[in-house]
Amino acid sequence: MSGRDALVALTQESRALSAVLRDLEPEGLKLPTNCPPWDMQELVVHIAASIGLGDTGFPDAEPHAPLVGAADYYRRPERDTQVYRQNNVDQTQELARRILASTSAAQWFDEISHDSIAKLSQEDLDRIVLISGRGAMRLSDWVVTRVISVAAHGLDVALTLEWTPWTTPSALRVMRPVFTALLGIELPVDLNWDDQAFLAAATGRRPLTGDERTLLGPQAERFPLLS
Repeated sequence: MSGRDALVALTQESRALSAVLRDLEPEGLKLPTNCPPWDMQELVVHIAASIGLGDTGFPDAEPHAPLVGAADYYRRPERDTQVYRQNNVDQTQELARRILASTSAAQWFDEISHDSIAKLSQEDLDRIVLISGRGAMRLSDWVVTRVISVAAHGLDVALTLEWTPWTTPSALRVMRPVFTALLGIELPVDLNWDDQAFLAAATGRRPLTGDERTLLGPQAERFPLLS
């Protein structure tokens, strides 16, 4: 996967979500989501915050620092703790209170996503950078994790609205290798999963069926691969 592939995927996935949010009626932004206790506005603020770059840029990693891949980004033990999740909830709700006092969630997502994509388009995506809390990463791999954030939470938006998911083909292409790496094996052919089904199961947006667990064998215990 090239850095360009990752950036195209982030651009297209962000634009797809922006289009949905622009057409959403005001009451849609007040709906409770499948990410409790967030409502739709808070969820959208969280998505925007997850891809926001701010003004600090990406510092270079130390020479010869161990390289962390996109799949490794999700192999942090703290991600599975209640403390991590509660901090995520609390920080998002506090940020949403500040943001929504002066603008809409949809507008803020538009502004943040456009700003981040513009800044990333000026970067060398093959550069090895220091990512806070994770270490040295190729910038293109970090961008893939941002694609996953927008796509997985975009699926949350679709589930909340009871709409057909709109995940873009470019996003599905760059995410699949990460899910495969986290699973540790290629998907059994008999599962007949397309990339959209893999996204939903990998991120815990739908549970595995009994037949799927049988086909996956011991690897079924890895699901969800990330949340």
